[in-house]
Amino acid sequence: MEDLVRILCQHVFAAINDMRNRTSQQVALDKAILNHNRRFAQLLDIGDKVQFPRQIYSHYGIFVGRMNVTIEQDNIEQQFDGDIAHLTDLPTAQDLPFKVSIRPENNAIQLGHFMDIADKSVALKNHELDRIYLPLPNEVIRAKAIEKLGDVGYNLFFGNCEHFANYCRYNRSISNQ
Repeated sequence: MEDLVRILCQHVFAAINDMRNRTSQQVALDKAILNHNRRFAQLLDIGDKVQFPRQIYSHYGIFVGRMNVTIEQDNIEQQFDGDIAHLTDLPTAQDLPFKVSIRPENNAIQLGHFMDIADKSVALKNHELDRIYLPLPNEVIRAKAIEKLGDVGYNLFFGNCEHFANYCRYNRSISNQ
């Protein structure tokens, strides 16, 4: 019986040590990603298309610089604050973290803060389409993004976050994902 208890304790301690190692590795990885994103954010230019790779898809937005704007739509004033224009879920009291809604009325063009959007993604500039299409001037890209703030609607195939980012940068609503 003592041998069984000793073996069981060895397995439990080994499992605990394994969890500690994985946790410390995850903490180190999270810290490296955070440091990358902080440095990366300093290198962005107005009009950059930013990609935030997630597990099964990538999220896209346009860097517009730090802004705090009020826009009136349908006699309602909306306040926007952030540095990335992107198509995202509208917040509700029932929202769970990382919820993705496919209902058009639950999504809108918003301004968000780079570090909040990046979360645990390694952010990167995605100018792949610059080889095919001429990007618009940076201030035009920003103006197109700001013009769309508050617009509601989403379609996985014809109106997702990548469509929005490419529309702003190239005046072409296209997506490769």
